[in-house]
Amino acid sequence: MESNVETQTKQADVIIVGGGLAGLTAACYLARAGIDVMVFEKSARLGGRATTQMHDGYSFNLGIHALYSGGEASEVLGELGIPHSGHRPGEVHVLRAGKLHIAPLDTLTLLRTDALSFADKLELMGIFARIAGQKPEEWRTISVHEWLERNTRRPQVREFMAANACTGVYSSALDLVSADVLIKRTQILLKNPILYIDGGWQTLVDKLRTAAAQAGARIVSGCRIEAVERVEDRVVGVRLHSDEIVRASAVIVATSPRDAVKLVDGGNYQPLREIVEPLVPARVACLDVALSRLPDPRYTVVQDLERPRFMSIQSVYARIAPQGGALIHTFKQLDPLHLGDPREDERDLENLLDTVQPGWRDVLVKRMYLPHIEAIGMLPTAQNGGYAGRPGSRVPSLSNLYLIGDWIGEGFLADPSFGSARQVAQLLLREAAAPVVN
Repeated sequence: MESNVETQTKQADVIIVGGGLAGLTAACYLARAGIDVMVFEKSARLGGRATTQMHDGYSFNLGIHALYSGGEASEVLGELGIPHSGHRPGEVHVLRAGKLHIAPLDTLTLLRTDALSFADKLELMGIFARIAGQKPEEWRTISVHEWLERNTRRPQVREFMAANACTGVYSSALDLVSADVLIKRTQILLKNPILYIDGGWQTLVDKLRTAAAQAGARIVSGCRIEAVERVEDRVVGVRLHSDEIVRASAVIVATSPRDAVKLVDGGNYQPLREIVEPLVPARVACLDVALSRLPDPRYTVVQDLERPRFMSIQSVYARIAPQGGALIHTFKQLDPLHLGDPREDERDLENLLDTVQPGWRDVLVKRMYLPHIEAIGMLPTAQNGGYAGRPGSRVPSLSNLYLIGDWIGEGFLADPSFGSARQVAQLLLREAAAPVVN
């Protein structure tokens, strides 16, 4: 059930702050188990960074999105029975010195590509074999840059691995990001396909919302939570923008790290601030363009080897554009500690389109540029121990408050959002079922 807050009883078993993928996932698990759940979303639309904007039949996600199958996102969607249709991208190319080559991503393309010499190919095959057998956690305090220095000898192999690493970890700061991210993600990609979602990611949001509402969750959009209410070290509910209090036995915060801090004591709750302040988000520049037709259908997925840039024409593989039209996603992986000039980044992405899809400006229908979108709430860094350095779901010294989202626990992109939501929901259900000891 979805409605305005005025129609709601001012009490619930569990309140969830944030109606994105994590918040709606937790609501599904809890509501299906008979827990009285209320979800509050400050925006008029649910979904957060998973929302999709429609323009004349084109489905614009907020930047480039893909579902990496084989992780917790796939598991949770399967457990909840959330149907979705997606398609894996076709042949990938790499760009070097203005020329396009087949990307060596598996045995067949490794044999076919002219981007590497025979000696390069042998080294790359050995690297893929080593990655498959490595334990990611053993490399958590080593940066991706250092891992590449140790595991690559030939310059063009290192160039290829570094370019793919930037795209894979959503950052050009390879000296910052922990190598366990690269190793774990590569291991998953070697066994499982990437999927582009028909209709955009809003379809997942809408189906999660429907599932949660059908199970009895009360969903309130367009309602800002001003604060988490607590009595000493125990959370007792939330305070709305109208100053009304909605009481609950537990509160789950499914927001960005900075928004989570603001909810407790106006940002002055030190234990939570100490968790969030060291976090480094991954930021990317995204330029998406809708075209009336595709100038060159030969090159649909392109990895730049010389700059941290990537292009994907997802409309070739997923239903996100009208018949005959095309929707191209480009993004540049930024250094989160040294963000550059947004206009220069935009020109850089335009240049990539000029190279791969010349003539795109002549058939442009709409463009959307996001200069510094936060792709991930927290990059697992080598300094903080990789995934192991990420926050857990509990807030120290404060009971009944839980954190979920892409910055909590292990995994990357959507996986930790779904995974942390499931974990907290299961934790609350176990606690609800536990006998009371006098």
